[in-house]
Amino acid sequence: MKKIIYFTLFIFSAGILFNSCEKDLLDKTPQDAISDPNFWKDENDLQLYLNRLYNSLPGWGGSGSAPSPDIGTDIVIESAEWWGGSYTRRLDGTLSVPASGGGWSWSNIRRVNYFLENADRAETGNLVDHYKGEGYFFRAWYYFNLLRDFGDLPIVTKVPNVTDEDILYPSRSPRTDVVNFILSDLDEAISKMKYANEVGPNRVTKDVAELFKARVCLYEGTWEKYHQGTVFAGSTDGSGYLQMAADAAKEVIDGGRYSLYSTGNPQHDYYDLFVQADYSNNPEVLLWRQYDPHNLGIGNSLWNQPCTQGVTREMTKNYLCADGLPISKSPLFVGDDSLSVLEINRDSRLAQTVMVPGNLDYLSLSGDSVYFGVPYMIRCPTGISFEKWRAHWLDPLSTNHRPSDIGYIYFRYAEALLIYAEAKAELGTLTQADVDLTINQLRDRVGMPHLILGSITPDPDWPDYGYSLPDYLYEIRRERVVELFGEGFRFDDLMRWRAHELFVGKRPTGVMYTDDIKAEYPDLVTNDEGYLDPFRDYLEGGAYGFNPDRDYLLPLPTNELTLNPKLKQNPGWE
Repeated sequence: MKKIIYFTLFIFSAGILFNSCEKDLLDKTPQDAISDPNFWKDENDLQLYLNRLYNSLPGWGGSGSAPSPDIGTDIVIESAEWWGGSYTRRLDGTLSVPASGGGWSWSNIRRVNYFLENADRAETGNLVDHYKGEGYFFRAWYYFNLLRDFGDLPIVTKVPNVTDEDILYPSRSPRTDVVNFILSDLDEAISKMKYANEVGPNRVTKDVAELFKARVCLYEGTWEKYHQGTVFAGSTDGSGYLQMAADAAKEVIDGGRYSLYSTGNPQHDYYDLFVQADYSNNPEVLLWRQYDPHNLGIGNSLWNQPCTQGVTREMTKNYLCADGLPISKSPLFVGDDSLSVLEINRDSRLAQTVMVPGNLDYLSLSGDSVYFGVPYMIRCPTGISFEKWRAHWLDPLSTNHRPSDIGYIYFRYAEALLIYAEAKAELGTLTQADVDLTINQLRDRVGMPHLILGSITPDPDWPDYGYSLPDYLYEIRRERVVELFGEGFRFDDLMRWRAHELFVGKRPTGVMYTDDIKAEYPDLVTNDEGYLDPFRDYLEGGAYGFNPDRDYLLPLPTNELTLNPKLKQNPGWE
């Protein structure tokens, strides 16, 4: 009976895939015979199959709201009345073991395995090998997503049939073995794929696979380093992966095909990078998703600012002052006791990331400037809303006149710089030349002073990770959160750094509850210092309740444990 269940699931998932594909595929291949010999003949068939996998990549919401990928962390929080805690449960430690689902899904991996089993049948086309490489990339992508959530995983490389007991009822391989499997797929992808100028637009390329390899290696290298001695440890000290992260990132850097986007305007370039509808010719962007409601019929809800989320006060403390010193040490810091002074004398990325009174909100269709004033607290729990991704122009063709065509960036060159710097710092081999190649390029774009290894000013308010770091590594982590803010890296960083001391027993806060906000929004919750405290009466126990002996991984659903006794539950969820 269990065999029938598993086999049915595979056929059903494959049916969903192909019943959703373009009509010409259905014309060539009967819906009940997806392996018909009329398919898999040339590179066009491979591309058609892979296009469906691209649709599984994340993107901006298409209706209602488009929250930042960092929502639910310590730096971006939700409006509780809008989201009902759906983004908070992981850090708050309030998840429970699901009966089914819970992210334990193998449908995409089955689809890739089906592709890889059949791709060799394609005989014509210059991009056949490249498309095979895309298949290996996607399998690595899906496996990495599962690894981050569940750790140990079954390694499945073929589509099962009813006699494949080991595939239908697999055991979980140790996480280090899973990572090595992911890296072998990425190496295969890199060996087969071409560069961007050799393939069509918006496709995975050799450089994308190389940067993704660097991302995976940095994640696992730091995970295995900082989780040593815990129930979540891998089988290495992480140094081998860190070296591979540095090497892969350096391949992207040395390739010379990408560079930081800059027009020489440090007050606008960072903001301008994130409000573009077309990244085809952007030198920094390796892979992105296009939105075009008028020509493609696909739009997003980035116009719906502030998108029912808020930047936390704790996030704003990461931004250095304009002299390169932390706010705890710089004479330029004027405080943060009102939203109006928040950006004064600070790293210009802060001003290009959050809204303060007097910022341009949008240009009306008649050309008049409309300025930001009091934050819209109904949709922004902290009072600090996004400037990043907020377009200042209107679209006369859209119903609400707000643009919905800003692209979604998956990979950009800045990440390669940050990975290289962090990996070298973790290895203890970071040099000033490395810093100049990476961190200081990012600082040059926004007109900030260089990081000099021999003269870093210790910050008495450096984050408490539960362990101490060299001063240069504190600064590299600070640079990472500032440069990549809101792009979906923060949760992974907290997990791989084993950084629960940053947030356990604490709760995020917002802007000072000043008179102008009180006048429009009376009776908001504040802490003893007068800062907005939106989670005070919302988090269970009044603070994040993440359990470091359990919550670094998600639980497997109970139905999977029942169907396959070889699977074992993750630590703390038994």
